[in-house]
Amino acid sequence: MLWKIFLALLALAEHHEIPTENHAEIEPAEFVPSEYGPQTAAEEEITRAAMYGKHYGGDMIFPDGWNTSDAGINDKRFRWPLARVFYVIHPSAEHLRGVINQGIQQYHAYTCLRFTEGYGNGNYILIHAGQGCWSVIGCNGGRQLLSLGQGCQFVGLAVHELGHAVGLFHEHQRSDRDNYITVYKQNVIPDQLHNFERTPAWQEAYLYQYDYNSIMHYGNYAFSRNPRGLKTMEAHNGQALIEPWQKRGFDQLDIYRLKQMYGCQ
Repeated sequence: MLWKIFLALLALAEHHEIPTENHAEIEPAEFVPSEYGPQTAAEEEITRAAMYGKHYGGDMIFPDGWNTSDAGINDKRFRWPLARVFYVIHPSAEHLRGVINQGIQQYHAYTCLRFTEGYGNGNYILIHAGQGCWSVIGCNGGRQLLSLGQGCQFVGLAVHELGHAVGLFHEHQRSDRDNYITVYKQNVIPDQLHNFERTPAWQEAYLYQYDYNSIMHYGNYAFSRNPRGLKTMEAHNGQALIEPWQKRGFDQLDIYRLKQMYGCQ
């Protein structure tokens, strides 16, 4: 009997093990979970560093097979079957369960996507407190990671990263974005210029009205050499561009796009 219990515990541990070769663990977040955005300049500095990380666009990881000629947001291979998303919250992110649940509730309230806690058929998101805020794009098959690390403890960031996990790209990287925003490349940290690359048109689907208020749109000072004074992008209509961590969640056009992607009635 004891060896059966040992094997069961070992299997559970394997489910929760997080690869460390590419995504190093960090200490637990020093801030308690908060609903809407950093409350101090120090908190915002940590959040900015967490969001604008080493991945493409700062927080996106492409799944296996993404670089094939037909892969993109319009590629149904990377959709969650039947709009059902399975997820597991790693113990390192248990303190963020309330924030994660608030993010998930927005998907349930406004779209036909349904998040179910558990391993499902083996395709699931493991939400952990890794280094920074990031996610794999779309359904990758098997276990895939989503990180809400130090500085990521906000509802807007939970909605944003879950948006990547179900297949959304960044709004400010749309192929037609230059019709709506001006990017000031001279103000961007030099080794971060690639984060303003436009998504190829053939990878896109469901390009509706440009959404300055999208939860997937970064703010005026994203990747700035001086985030207190040098804008890296500006809306043609003059409105302020707000960071995802300062937003409460979805904009109406985000909801419309997801409904079209997943065939919601």
